[in-house]
Amino acid sequence: MKLSRISSIAVILVLSVILISCGRQKETTQNGNTESKPTSLSFTELTPKDVSGAVEGDWVIKQEMSDAEKLNPTVTNDASASGIYIYIFEALLDVSRETYDLVPVIAKSLPVVSDDHLTYTFELREDVKFSDGKPLTGEDVIFTIKTIKNPFTDAQALRNYFADLKSVELVDGNKYKVKFTMSKPYFRAIYSLGGVYITPKHILDKDNMNDKFTFEMLAEAQQDMDPKKYPELQKYADFLNSEEVSRDAKYVVGSGPYKLDKWITGQSITLVRNDNYWNKQSIPNYPAKLLFKTIQDQNAAIVAAKNKEVDQMYVIQPSDFVENVKDPAQFSLKKSLVLEPTYVFVAWNNKHPIFSDVKVRTALAHAIDRQSIIDKVVYGMGTLVNSPVFMKSKYYNNNLPQIEFSQEKAKQMLAEAGWKDSDGDGILDKVIDGKKTDFKFTFINNNNPKRKRVMLIIIEALKEIGIQAGLQEYEWSVFLDKTKKHEFDACYSAWQLGVTPEDPYQIWHSTQAEGEGSNFISYINPESDKLIEQNRTEFDDTKRIEILKKWQEIIFKDQPVTFLWSEPSRYLYSDRFRNARWYAYPDSPLFNEWWTPVSAQRYKN
Repeated sequence: MKLSRISSIAVILVLSVILISCGRQKETTQNGNTESKPTSLSFTELTPKDVSGAVEGDWVIKQEMSDAEKLNPTVTNDASASGIYIYIFEALLDVSRETYDLVPVIAKSLPVVSDDHLTYTFELREDVKFSDGKPLTGEDVIFTIKTIKNPFTDAQALRNYFADLKSVELVDGNKYKVKFTMSKPYFRAIYSLGGVYITPKHILDKDNMNDKFTFEMLAEAQQDMDPKKYPELQKYADFLNSEEVSRDAKYVVGSGPYKLDKWITGQSITLVRNDNYWNKQSIPNYPAKLLFKTIQDQNAAIVAAKNKEVDQMYVIQPSDFVENVKDPAQFSLKKSLVLEPTYVFVAWNNKHPIFSDVKVRTALAHAIDRQSIIDKVVYGMGTLVNSPVFMKSKYYNNNLPQIEFSQEKAKQMLAEAGWKDSDGDGILDKVIDGKKTDFKFTFINNNNPKRKRVMLIIIEALKEIGIQAGLQEYEWSVFLDKTKKHEFDACYSAWQLGVTPEDPYQIWHSTQAEGEGSNFISYINPESDKLIEQNRTEFDDTKRIEILKKWQEIIFKDQPVTFLWSEPSRYLYSDRFRNARWYAYPDSPLFNEWWTPVSAQRYKN
């Protein structure tokens, strides 16, 4: 995830068209009171390609709620950013959005893998070029891996997938043949090694500083984590981590079908077609421009779509999708409802004195009426989940029980955990570290109106059992920074999952709770860590299913977060586009595939 050459990867998602029942309702009030009546919506089917007579030209303008974090793929873990840089950068391999098989891109073919799963040898195509015309070689591959392995770069979310990578080298000095050597087997190595986006050494390392950094040095620095002992590693990391390197078009250079034109902070990011793209025969780039336009207010975004100022948008508010745009054709728009691998949850900071108790976290899960929120806020477009594994994956544990909504059960568990209203003020309290502590905390939010509505309903529910919760909203970058640095009590959050075999390490292993790792809830459980580590070294898929299902039982028992639901993605888009296909895959549409007949083109260069 044997023969020395890797076989195709099994499909793990269900692709058939599914009908779902949705609760149609009037706009909910802040306390969630509403009346519903049933309706139904169907998932959008993946249609056959429509490229007969396809022509270049026109733009695609996509609405974004906020700026991307950074556009260098090594140093960002932001879903908004990945939805943009996938058009700029490429990897050795990619995962087909239709079959989920691994397919070669920069590599000529899938790698040759040793019988002990310790070496992966890739042959690279010799015609791949960056958008500035410079050839992409194995030296760029080695450089990119070194920037990930540098412990001082902002690549912690990515670095865990390369923890067991010992070295990367050219084979016999051949710039188009690269060998990766692992220190121990990792079942998902082919995905990690093959899937890393390659960045240009000639632009990002003009002084060849990284040539001095051996893989042994990088490993030692990772263990030591003392920048004073490795001043050059820190110096280069400071350069790569800088805003300029991830925002300036002279640095954001890849081999993909588009290139960065300009980034206007808080307004837009514009990509232009790479007319010299090396792989146009296989991967089209029909639109002349891809413009990612920031419109923070959802109502304004809907108006912009209706007024033809935006060509595609993710509809945050279910009410907008169901009620506000009942007849999209009236505005030359179409709707798509797409099953993508995601889940939403309430994140509790497990290091917080209040949330460190598993009984408290479990009580909170009982206090939240998840199904009611789905019906009231999401129009029924959500399926309850109890685990961080995508519900359509073969690794998902379907035997986990549902946590019933019961405020009485919640009160009982809180009392057992020592929380009582000792002073009669209506708020539970407990002595923690010798000090009387009220059960008060604050949710943080990223100015997302749907998330705010969910949290307000939860806040009201918690109030009924003697818990006082507030709500503080922040701009997206500030929200991200606070969660990364563990500077929060609780928040509503979501993870966008992949379609490759499951590896929970990045989000759930205790090592990733350090620094700015993705385990921002600070969940630590040695038993969980042990199973995650076993999963990484097990190549038998049947055994890994058993490991992961057992691991999910531990997560369910610990309730480090309150799992809410998996929700389909709602899109509006202009009806002038052809070949607008919707994949059951993260970042569902591929805008480079969209094209517009000349007579319908709206923007001329």
